[in-house]
This record gives sequence, structure tokens and C-alpha cells, in this order.
Amino acid sequence: MIQVYDRNRNAIIPGQKVMIAATGEVSVAQAIDTQGLPAVKAERAHCVQVKDRSERFVPYELIRLA
Repeated sequence: MIQVYDRNRNAIIPGQKVMIAATGEVSVAQAIDTQGLPAVKAERAHCVQVKDRSERFVPYELIRLA
């Protein structure tokens, strides 16, 4: 499994609280789907799904909480 990191270089794993940096909305990371991407491309891909949102986010758009 490829590890992805938020804008502060904290690892994001499913089940962790995250904040969407653009809106300040707090949610929980549900899944990280890298689809066989290399680690370099996964950092810039829309691969993080958060609870109650249909779109996926680039890890850099998130801030890990707790």
C-alpha cells in the first residue's frame, strides 16, 4: 500500500480525522485508492475519499487532525 501525506507531511490513513483545507470542513478519511499509481503520482492524484462527500481529494488538500 502506498502511503500518502497531507500538506504538513503527516501520513493519512483511513479512519483518521482530516480537515479540508479550502473549506475548513472536518471529516474522516474513508479510503485511499491509489489504483496502482507510483508514490510520486499518488501524492498529486485525487485519491482520498472522505466521509459524506462524493468527490475525492488530493492528499495535499487535506490536513490530518489527531
